[in-house]
Formats: sequence, C-alpha cells, structure tokens
Amino acid sequence: MSIPLKVIAPVLFASLALVCGCGPQYGVMSPEDDDDLGSTTAGSKEFKEMTQEMARDLIALKQFAEAAKPPTIAFSKIENRGTEPIDTNMFQEEIRTLLLQGASGRFAFLNRAKMQDVLNERDMKRKGEVDSTEKKNLLGADYFLSGSISSIDKGDGDKRVTYSRFGFNLTDAESSQIIWEKSYDVKKWSKKQVWEK
Repeated sequence: MSIPLKVIAPVLFASLALVCGCGPQYGVMSPEDDDDLGSTTAGSKEFKEMTQEMARDLIALKQFAEAAKPPTIAFSKIENRGTEPIDTNMFQEEIRTLLLQGASGRFAFLNRAKMQDVLNERDMKRKGEVDSTEKKNLLGADYFLSGSISSIDKGDGDKRVTYSRFGFNLTDAESSQIIWEKSYDVKKWSKKQVWEK
C-alpha cells in the first residue's frame, strides 16, 4: 500500500523546516553589544556608553571631589523632544545607580518621586501611629540634575540618518547657576535592502 503524496508532502516539509532551523530563533546579548537591526535610533549600546561617561564626568567634578560632605542631588525632568519614544526615567535610574555604586558615598540622592509617601509616613510617626527610631529633617537639594533629548532625522529614498543629542546639566539649587553641562551625541544611518522596499 502506497501513501499518497499529498499526505507525505506536509510531513516532509515540516521535518525539513525543523532540520533547517526555519523556526523562531532566540538569543541573549550583552547590553553593550550593538543590536545590528539597521535602526538609526540610539540603542542599549549607546545608552550604556553615555551613562557610564556621564557618571565618570560627574564624579570628576571639582565641586564633588572637594566637598566636605556628600552633596544632595535631586533629579529634574529629562525632556524628550526627539523623534523616538525613549524612557527618560531609565536614564535617571542608570545614572543614579552608577554614581551610588562607583562614587563610594560621595553623593546623596533625593527621591522626590516618593515625596508624598515620605510626608505621609512622617505624619504617622509624628502622630504616634507608627514607631520611629529618630526624627530627621527633610533634606533639601544642593543640585538639580536635568536634561533633554533632541534629534534631527533625515531621509532620502531608501536612506535615513538620525543625529541624536542627549544633553544634561547640573544646576546649583541655591543660586540657579549651571555648574556643569555636557552633551552626548549619536549619529546613525541605515539603508533599506532590496527585499525591504
């Protein structure tokens, strides 16, 4: 008894697909690796390089290196005026993590995002509703760290170039003087392949 070709063909095709690796493929990459997707937007590689350089720049500032006590820093908003959606909170969190890990207690960060929670907790402690080991004054910021993201995006037919500027500055919270400012620039290009057109 012979098996009809229309029954064998799908089985052979499925087997061939499995052997040839035509199914989905997955892998793990380091955040420092380029994603090689042909995109002109800044990726994790540029993000890591940028935040590491920024942390080094801030640690080297004379005002911080010579400070008698750790300065308090509060984050102000990082404004995204660029063409791509970017999680600006991720920048703040990464910079804070790098500074706290790499600066051996030379910085103190204020968590203004949790200010209402702090005020509520302090109020309950003052009323005796919850225990407290000691009363502390709320810390004021010595500096505000803020920034902006902007980009220039150009396309011509199947080519695209994007220049992205990530600018950050540190402002004295007492005098409003900008004591440090730096931009980190990324310029990437891409060209569509024949099969993408």
